[in-house]
Amino acid sequence: MGSTFFRLRAHNAYLPNPALTAPFAPPKMVSLFGRQDLQIMPMPKSWITHAVRSSFAFGVLSLIVAAQSLPSATPIPPRIAANSNRAAAGKLENGVLTLHLEMRQADWYPEADTGPSMKVYAFGEEGKPPQVPAPLIRVPQGTQIHVTLHNFLPTNAIVHGLHQHPGEIADVVLVPAGEIREVRFSTGAIGTYQYWASAGGEMFGGRPFKEDSQLAGAFIIDSPGGAPADRVFVIGMWRSQADPTRSQDVGVINGKSWPYNEQLTYAAGEPVRWRWINVSDRTHPMHLHGSYYRVDSGGDGERDQIFEPAQQQMVVTRVLGPGASMSTFWKPVAGRWIFHCHLVAHFLPEMSLANALVAQPERLHEHGANHMAGLVTGITVTGERDPIPSHGRRRKLRLLVHERPAGKGALPKFGYQIEESHKLTPTDLRDANPTLLLERSRPVEIEVVNQLHEPTAVHWHGIELESYYDGVAGWGMGGSSVTPSIPPGGSFRVRFTPPRSGTFIYHTHMNDEVQLFGGLYGPLIVLDPGARWDASTDHIFIFSREGGTELSAERLLNGSAEPPPVVWRKGQAHRLRLMNISPNNPAVISLLGPTGLLQWRAVAKDGADLPSGQAVMQGARQLIWNGETYDFEYATQQPGSLRLEVENGPAAPVRWKIVQPIKIE
Repeated sequence: MGSTFFRLRAHNAYLPNPALTAPFAPPKMVSLFGRQDLQIMPMPKSWITHAVRSSFAFGVLSLIVAAQSLPSATPIPPRIAANSNRAAAGKLENGVLTLHLEMRQADWYPEADTGPSMKVYAFGEEGKPPQVPAPLIRVPQGTQIHVTLHNFLPTNAIVHGLHQHPGEIADVVLVPAGEIREVRFSTGAIGTYQYWASAGGEMFGGRPFKEDSQLAGAFIIDSPGGAPADRVFVIGMWRSQADPTRSQDVGVINGKSWPYNEQLTYAAGEPVRWRWINVSDRTHPMHLHGSYYRVDSGGDGERDQIFEPAQQQMVVTRVLGPGASMSTFWKPVAGRWIFHCHLVAHFLPEMSLANALVAQPERLHEHGANHMAGLVTGITVTGERDPIPSHGRRRKLRLLVHERPAGKGALPKFGYQIEESHKLTPTDLRDANPTLLLERSRPVEIEVVNQLHEPTAVHWHGIELESYYDGVAGWGMGGSSVTPSIPPGGSFRVRFTPPRSGTFIYHTHMNDEVQLFGGLYGPLIVLDPGARWDASTDHIFIFSREGGTELSAERLLNGSAEPPPVVWRKGQAHRLRLMNISPNNPAVISLLGPTGLLQWRAVAKDGADLPSGQAVMQGARQLIWNGETYDFEYATQQPGSLRLEVENGPAAPVRWKIVQPIKIE
């Protein structure tokens, strides 16, 4: 028979049963898995019949072991330690990992170690402080794993993920308050997984989000040859209430919030491998500034798909849903960069523990360094930047940042104009922001002129450039100079040479809750040398949201809630450039004809052309998250009417839809 493990399956949990009324025999001491301190109560035959079953498909025997609570051998300090996920937990010997885990309530300091704290539940190794995230389980494939779970919490805990992988979410261990359970299993498939628990707290989408939201950690199964040189990062979040539009959140990476979390340092060009695991109940579009990273695998906590080279994708933004994971490869470029969730609500400076502990009307607006907090990682890359091939004279233009006058409908209150050769685009300040058209490999200098009454900055989203010009005030660097914010009435010259053609975005990176909500964004298109942009076949669709609350704000497509009809030529290949720069809203974008959903061909993601194996025909519907861009191609055949629909999902608290009419002539 295969390895034996002890667990309680969700569909086989103890429930009150009038047939199970036989009295217990007195408890007795036994030796179990080398431990002499477990008290096992003999069970009557009817209980054994109800609780013990054999799983012949896997060759394992599932048992339930009940034990009385035991005192901890070592006093545990009440403070939770941040876990950098550098050291694996437990003792690995002769192909067996032995790990004794405890669940406790303790004080959590997600910001400074001397800052404010809150009480949460956390895992810890026996005799050691609890950790957020939970202790790292990392073993070679084929390892036999033996875990004891001691629940010191005042409520029952249901533990997920401590089983062979691939697995099922229903395969859980119930650990009653004050008791111990033991689990034995073999690893299963190589990959990036997680284990987590719920312990009586509120749930959203099947995940805890409050006092038990930090009961989660990484579970990595390496190849038998050993662990690669990589880092493991766990994204966690504490939220004050289920409704995301009203919740006060505390987001952490490996247990700490920006700028108190670990800041990374690499040498230019060295291979960097990361594993990112989202144990929170919220989705996170993870965006890298200044260069692309490659996605090598993607998982859901129970299964992990390691991509073949033809399936790998180069991105600047990758979406991690609740419970999702990814492994990545990055060749770092010299400079100072950030990697962050692109939901504005998850990196606002107000995303602090102080705000989480007060009612929303009393929110504190203490803007810390870089106007960010929460789910942000800072990265310093030493060395020199490789030169980018260039041609032609440096093009010069000005980007004017201004306040919009009132009128012309419900438009945002900020906007951009481009000035080049003494010509302004647009001429009317109330019009939508201009498209910035650049040429691949041609140097450009853009003087950003701030005509607002507050500081601003501009981020060139997806563009590979020097970090000094990337638009992150107080963090980006060039030599010894730190990227400044642009004061009212001031200006800042940005210089770069775009190395690739594609679809990008320019937008504010300062006081985003006001400035991005207020309209400071625009499309940035890089064309091949000598190419001209043909608006009759090359179409930009940028989705955004006008200021206001999540429930009351108006959604916009190309600056309009009701875009006017557009005309496409028949018999032509049309390129659709889709962009989402809304603060916090994903959107589903669909192209439909008289008979329903059409077909289009995928062309690019985040400005990077797709490899041939991914540039395929597919149903013309795409979920697009904040900070993502997608390019598709559609060939028109006959005259008629189409429509591009932009909408949210059926589970949203407020439904909305934008319809772009299209006439084919």
